[in-house]
Amino acid sequence: MIQIAELQKKKKIFFISDLHLPLQFSGSANATEQEDKVLAWLDYIKPKTHALFLLGDIFDFWFEYKFLVPKGAIRLLVKLLEFHKAQIPVYFFLGNHDYWCIDYLTQACGVQLFKKPESITICNQSFLIGHGDTFNPNPYHAIFYRWYHSAFLQSLARTVPADWLYGLIHRFVLRKNPIRNNSVFEKKDRIFKYCQEQIEPFVHHDFYIFGHMHAPIIKVLNDSSYYYNIGDWVSHYTYACFDGLALSLLNF
Repeated sequence: MIQIAELQKKKKIFFISDLHLPLQFSGSANATEQEDKVLAWLDYIKPKTHALFLLGDIFDFWFEYKFLVPKGAIRLLVKLLEFHKAQIPVYFFLGNHDYWCIDYLTQACGVQLFKKPESITICNQSFLIGHGDTFNPNPYHAIFYRWYHSAFLQSLARTVPADWLYGLIHRFVLRKNPIRNNSVFEKKDRIFKYCQEQIEPFVHHDFYIFGHMHAPIIKVLNDSSYYYNIGDWVSHYTYACFDGLALSLLNF
């Protein structure tokens, strides 16, 4: 369990989600520009960062073999290593697009990986943090998540040649299911509903922070709890910042 008793002087905690950086072979004309914006933001926050939380779908697709990792986003990986060398912890809560990470990001960049939401304490305030894709999915998605999160399926997929697997994912999944750019908050946000009805009545948290919905929003759960969805870097370029007292949702 992560516990941060107090922040270093003039330092803050930063949260970012849903960058969806594409694989190098994807042919996206915006791939370099998108990564440039992320790197500029990381350079901007680094001098004042106590810890950095990545809340999933940082990559549009990530799958590790024993000796292979996907092409692309190398500059981001180098930047994360810089944070690690500067003794700034980076916590990565895996999303549905990059759940198949194993240990490469930990070994190469010092990133700590989490496969499910976690309760953490920062400056005596309680947070529930994660990507949010597994909360209250519809029946179709519930079946898909159980299948996708299967260790057996991951082992089976690693028997497929890398070029075949990446090619199939790119052709039949990423191209046919472009990232949704929500311009307004969805009234039927399953994550908010789940926090409101299934978590907060039983285990209190001051802040609930998630991504996945691609729609930056702050909503009140009750008199002492707040729900934050920190949006994305596909169209909104939003992030959250905690200064030890208040949590803010900001645009870069």
